[in-house]
Amino acid sequence: MIRHVRYHGVQIWTHFNPKIDKIMSKSQTTPPKMGNNGGTAFVRINGKRIYLGKFGSTEAKQNYARCIAEWAITNTAEPGQPAFAVGSITVDALTIAFLEHSRKHTRSHYHGHRSAVKILLRLYSGITVDAFTPKCLAAVQHEATQQVVKKTGKPYTRQFCNILTKYIKQMFRWGVTQELVSPVTADALKYVPALQRGRTEAPETIPRQDVPNSVVDATLPHMWPTVATMVQIQRWAVMRPNEVCRMRVCDIDMGRSDGIWLYCPPDHKGAWRGHGRIIPLGKPEQALLTPYLKQASVDEAIFINQNGRQYTTKVYTGAIGRAIEIANRSLPDDQKIPHWTPYQLRHAGVTELAFENDGNLDVARAVAGQRSLAVAQGYNHADLKIAIEQAKRRGKPESPESEEIV
Repeated sequence: MIRHVRYHGVQIWTHFNPKIDKIMSKSQTTPPKMGNNGGTAFVRINGKRIYLGKFGSTEAKQNYARCIAEWAITNTAEPGQPAFAVGSITVDALTIAFLEHSRKHTRSHYHGHRSAVKILLRLYSGITVDAFTPKCLAAVQHEATQQVVKKTGKPYTRQFCNILTKYIKQMFRWGVTQELVSPVTADALKYVPALQRGRTEAPETIPRQDVPNSVVDATLPHMWPTVATMVQIQRWAVMRPNEVCRMRVCDIDMGRSDGIWLYCPPDHKGAWRGHGRIIPLGKPEQALLTPYLKQASVDEAIFINQNGRQYTTKVYTGAIGRAIEIANRSLPDDQKIPHWTPYQLRHAGVTELAFENDGNLDVARAVAGQRSLAVAQGYNHADLKIAIEQAKRRGKPESPESEEIV
């Protein structure tokens, strides 16, 4: 049976059994309850009745708990058994299950996962997962290099193509844990190498550059007041864009005796590793935040857009881009503001802190909340800035005081 569906914005032609389709795309979100059939306990999972023992007995309760635990992670039809043979489902069915998992548990990578599976299904929709070989993945990898970004028309970069390939490998490994994919199939995909510099037609990613303070200051008057406030707070506190978007009153400790506020974002980039994140807020940030704190509820976002919704990183970035466009309409060509994003503010903050401390990254690393100097170095452009200053000094004549008296 072939049926077209649109799931998570991805067009999928389902070639698999309708029963499997129903299990994969419409799985229950609440645990099935225990029933009583003439004194015998049972539970119905995926349309199949499983008997657990005498109703009310310890044995029935234990069997029910085990069934629900396995149902929660695999949607199996009975304890210890998959709902269908491992490796027999199609790539389409695996995609549906993985996107649902990604939307719930790995939201920061969800859009990247969608981009990866769109390319995958364009080439291999309908085949079983066991038929997906390393050669198939290499073909998907090559197809990714032929794609272009819709907004700009620029081709996907080599680094982004490698990320999409990694996501597909990740999906098949996840399928092994759900007993949907054979370990042999998933393991074979790891031998597909990443695209190498100079050995592919895909272009290189342009390193993200700092945005000068003069450019930010020229853009601020053209921004919506809330966005301008967010930009200044992010710049001074060297935050990530999502950290300033998600600020809530309940996450800010304002009771310290030294007058410094501490902002503890509950959800941040390193949270899944168990890392904490504490952002000190000084007097300038406090002065900007105070009017918004009076208007916001304790457990709601401080910064709300014109539609009454919390700012997301995408909306925040778009608001800055629109402000630049508005400003450039009235500016002559030699004074137009170059395009920049809030991600560049963090890079600029790390560079500025390193430059002020003679290239020492310890202060910059601590303020930015980075765990290692190696990570901080990737954000730091202070070395070049210091070298440029030294080059400027070499061109200046020495002062009379420094000359030796003969």
